[in-house]
Amino acid sequence: MLNLVPFSDAWDTHSESDRSKKQQSFASLLPSLGCGAFNAEGMLVHNSGGENERYRLYLATDVDDLPPVTKLTLDVFDASAITLSSTSDWSALEQALVGAVVEPAIGMYNAYAQAVGYTEVLSGLRRRMRNRMGGTAEDCDWLAPLVAPEGGSSGKKEASTLEEIAARSSLILALARPSGEDMEVVASVELRLQPTDAKIPFSQPWLDKLERRLVRAIPFVKGESITPITNKGNASDRETTIKEGKGKSAPLRPYLCNLCVSPSLRSLGIGRALCRILEAIARQRWGYSHIYLHVDPSNEAACRLYEKEGYVDVGRRWNVIWAGGSEGISYYVKRLR
Repeated sequence: MLNLVPFSDAWDTHSESDRSKKQQSFASLLPSLGCGAFNAEGMLVHNSGGENERYRLYLATDVDDLPPVTKLTLDVFDASAITLSSTSDWSALEQALVGAVVEPAIGMYNAYAQAVGYTEVLSGLRRRMRNRMGGTAEDCDWLAPLVAPEGGSSGKKEASTLEEIAARSSLILALARPSGEDMEVVASVELRLQPTDAKIPFSQPWLDKLERRLVRAIPFVKGESITPITNKGNASDRETTIKEGKGKSAPLRPYLCNLCVSPSLRSLGIGRALCRILEAIARQRWGYSHIYLHVDPSNEAACRLYEKEGYVDVGRRWNVIWAGGSEGISYYVKRLR
């Protein structure tokens, strides 16, 4: 059974309950989204009187809300997005040192991901938003941060605990048209908290934890990779990120991922609007000053979108030996104002 919460209701409920922080209503937020396709209720109205009026922006809050989001994610990114590099891409030295140990695990995971990509992505979504499930519209602040901006990660154990909480606290927005116990999703995006170490997150949070532990245990599997910056932006934002990312426990910061828009709706500015909505959550509701994301340089449309929105390439990469082509994925940051 669907348990969707209209995003405009979730945003306005908080605004009404905490006027001291002068939160914008969703209606007053609309002009800043750069997209005239939404009304004050989050309804898609670019084609007045047509089918598109029945699409509305929702928060996913239950496991039953996730299968259509999973389907759209796979339609846009396909299963290759959740596979790992083969050891055939490694140097002879790298294969000799850890290939015998790591290669079987990589092979088994890739075979699993390709065979059951839908199940893997759906399972990952469920795990990543576990802490967001179980409430009701009356008693739940769906936009709560769950981890404070400077949550006091004074020790390794505390930092690890905060990472585990963050790994299960994703917000997932979906532009959807419910129909009975099913729905059609035409756009979606995810906001989560990630350490600023440039690591590209797996679908499953436990794999991220395992990989970070492996890198700490075998230091030579990860090299330093600072690439030349090609796009304009605030140099201090890059310097801050690189400095933070070099720490033993990189701080948690908002991370935008899995932005998907159906091809038929890609000329309406919906992707830009979803980005700006997540930025508003990160700044106004969560209290953070920066937001991060990864983007494939070969995806020229996505790069143009993010750079026009003020994101700049940090230049830092998660350069582990099994990264393969993914070591070229750009890591972007934007200062929120």
